[in-house]
Amino acid sequence: MNINIVSPNDYWQVHQLRDYCFPNKYTGARREDFHYWIEQSTTLGAYDLKKLVGQLLILPLNMAVHGVHYKMGGIGFVATYPEYRQQGIIKRLMTDALQQMRDNGQTISVLAPFSVSFYRHFGWELFFEKLHYTIPQALFPSLGKQLDDVKRMSFEWIDPELFKVIKDFHNAMAVVNNGGMVRDDAWWKRIERRSPDSHFAAYFKEDNVEGYIRYTIQHGTFEIQDFIVANHLAEQAIWRYITSHAASVSSITGVTTNHYPFGFYFKEPQFKKEVVQDVMVRVVDVYAFMQQYPWRTIHETIFIRIEDQFCHWNEHVYQINKNGHVSIIETNSVSDMHMLTLPINLFSAMMVGYLSVKEAVVYANQPMEEKIIQHWQWALPTEKPAFYEYF
Repeated sequence: MNINIVSPNDYWQVHQLRDYCFPNKYTGARREDFHYWIEQSTTLGAYDLKKLVGQLLILPLNMAVHGVHYKMGGIGFVATYPEYRQQGIIKRLMTDALQQMRDNGQTISVLAPFSVSFYRHFGWELFFEKLHYTIPQALFPSLGKQLDDVKRMSFEWIDPELFKVIKDFHNAMAVVNNGGMVRDDAWWKRIERRSPDSHFAAYFKEDNVEGYIRYTIQHGTFEIQDFIVANHLAEQAIWRYITSHAASVSSITGVTTNHYPFGFYFKEPQFKKEVVQDVMVRVVDVYAFMQQYPWRTIHETIFIRIEDQFCHWNEHVYQINKNGHVSIIETNSVSDMHMLTLPINLFSAMMVGYLSVKEAVVYANQPMEEKIIQHWQWALPTEKPAFYEYF
């Protein structure tokens, strides 16, 4: 079995394998979108002679972690034909993907798992709790009457100037709100292909955009796809806009983050909510990642040992001095009780803000001096991540 980057001559086999292994066959705009990403991604294939029997796409994306842009590898469309399963093909594809991402400078990776335990084995970890909500008409929030400055457009009737403002605002907020994906024009095009019926509404305050939503209205449901605001006043204005549709919709659905007290200020916040964990993160190159990392206050030099069975280049002891300078040091120069020792999955979840230092230490079952934990807590930003994209 050979693992290679799929050549353009075999792209038809990628489509064939995807259509067989996933529940819905792509046609029309969806198929065009998938083909675009086959071309733009690092598309790895497992070959039995000339037949493609397994595959994995590494999408070239960007992610903001605590305000810093990172090149991110989005793992998607992982599949093998059933007659080739249980032969270690996915393991080889995942291992090669990690090397490819490092070579591409993609220091961090995100995926949507079919099995958490399976991808945790390869070093990915859960890092975001989505809160899906459904608000029936009887519980729509009532936030008073006010004349808000709202501008609308849709993918069908694009306002180029307004769309540019929305895209720029989205990316600015992705950096402010930890964990967001920075969307380029190619990703917006993907969103358009996948949801061509989407509408947009942007809220302006003194000619500056302060919030927007992307949404669809189908079968009496107002489905919120993006809800990005800069402040509480913008959030209220957007909700006033949404509930102005009460005469034509019977429910509102959407997704937010579980760490946000969503609906707290609504008069009737007791509507249906469901928490879902369906995205995982992994640091691919620890040294490169930490060199860019926005350290907070480092009172004295801190140390960490990384355990990573699939990325040998990560298995070192790292020293971070008071200026945030990261270096690799000799293993025997620091005692175990004076440094963190974490497997790559827990390290990844901790560094993006999902796990606290103390939680990571507990889950790693590594005894640690309280003083060391405290120094690490001072050093790391604490904002929880939120990641809403899907690939």
